[in-house]
Order: sequence, then C-alpha cells, then structure tokens
Amino acid sequence: GGKTDLLHGDPVEINGVVRLLSDGIFYNRGSFSTGVRVNMGFTAVLEYNGLIMVLTSLKVLPFDPNHLYSVGIVPRDQKILVAKSAIAWKAAYGKEAKKVIYVDTPGLCTVHLNRFNYKNLRRPIFPLDVNGNSKWTFQFEEAG
Repeated sequence: GGKTDLLHGDPVEINGVVRLLSDGIFYNRGSFSTGVRVNMGFTAVLEYNGLIMVLTSLKVLPFDPNHLYSVGIVPRDQKILVAKSAIAWKAAYGKEAKKVIYVDTPGLCTVHLNRFNYKNLRRPIFPLDVNGNSKWTFQFEEAG
C-alpha cells in the first residue's frame, strides 16, 4: 500500500488474518457494463481488528456488486461498506445504502482542488480562483 503516488500517504503495516486469495478476475453483473470481464489483479481479503478489507494489486472502480461478491463478501450482510470512490460506488450500492457519509481522503478524489500543485494554468481559472480576483462565486459545503 501507499505506493500509488505521493498523494496517498505511506504504506501501513498491519498483522491480520488472510481470509481469501484470488486472481481478482470477475464479470460485472450490475447495471453498468454488464458481462464485462474485470481484473483486480492479485487480490487478498484480509481481516484486522474486526474489519474486512479487500486489497487489490490493480486499481478497479467499485461500480459493480460483483467486485465484493467475487471474493465472498455479500454487501447487504455488512453493517458498513467503505469505498474509496467519488461516485462510482453508487452504481453498485447506491440503491441499498441507508446512509452515506462522505469523507475527504488524500488522493485524487478530493473536492478541494486547491490541494493540488498545478502547473501551466492561465489564471484566473474556475473554481481555483474564486476569492477576490475573479468574477465567480463558489462555496464548498462540508457533508454532514
């Protein structure tokens, strides 16, 4: 972990129980890209302190319920599901979610665009330049 880029933090070392190892191949069965073969790469299901984690070696957007079913996890049997995804998760789990909590995590899926180091931008540019020196008005609201 922590090797994607400098935005996602350092690797985290934990001692857990490996519940399943998989080649990470599954076929979409939901409403988006039904029947398409997906490769998560080498995949492990790890349990640590009561949490079950799906660790994949390749990036895969969580827009299909078979993402979890393929590794023996039934989404509706879980008390809480956590997905690092801005909106892709809604295709798989949105209709069943009783409550959604948005969390601003490190990485490319932040709503706070001023956290990135942009190069070669003509200024002002929306929505980065919204205070004082631009004609735009824009306000972020924290989810709560």
